[in-house]
Amino acid sequence: MNVATIPPGGVAAAHIHVGFEVMLYILEGRVRHEYGPNLEHAVENTAGDFIFIEPGVPHEVFNVSETDPVVAVVARSDASEWEHIVPFERRRQS
Repeated sequence: MNVATIPPGGVAAAHIHVGFEVMLYILEGRVRHEYGPNLEHAVENTAGDFIFIEPGVPHEVFNVSETDPVVAVVARSDASEWEHIVPFERRRQS
């Protein structure tokens, strides 16, 4: 468990959590999560929201503010999570 910050206008580039789940509680700010096989779905979350990310779901996280950071408490079900996060490349539409 840790506290994570996304700076104003920042992005957590598209990635997948292999074999572990992630739970977040937004303390400050507003994020947009794009998720799904081609990151085709989107949802926005603000302070007070709880987010659950299942293992294996491609997602990308954007801080929608250009002036304020996003601060969240993050809990992961794998203590070695950094070894099990893989980049995800968005498929290009023809």
